[in-house]
Amino acid sequence: MLEQINEPIEVIAKFTRDQVIPVKFLWQTKEYLVKKVNLVYSRSEGKTKFYFFAVSDNANYFKLQLNSETLMWTLLETYVD
Repeated sequence: MLEQINEPIEVIAKFTRDQVIPVKFLWQTKEYLVKKVNLVYSRSEGKTKFYFFAVSDNANYFKLQLNSETLMWTLLETYVD
């Protein structure tokens, strides 16, 4: 079932020369370990670039957003079978 969340989260991510890779995130006092990054894309709004990550923890799917201007992360959606 797809659920719209749109809540701020804390994320530990790996930053390389040309990639951002979410490693784990904290949502509602629960820590989720990212096992797979399924899709990454970006969108610009004015001078702000938003990065979107479709990730999974082998049981659930999540859509995360990173705001490049504020460096704030948001959990946009969850999908649970």
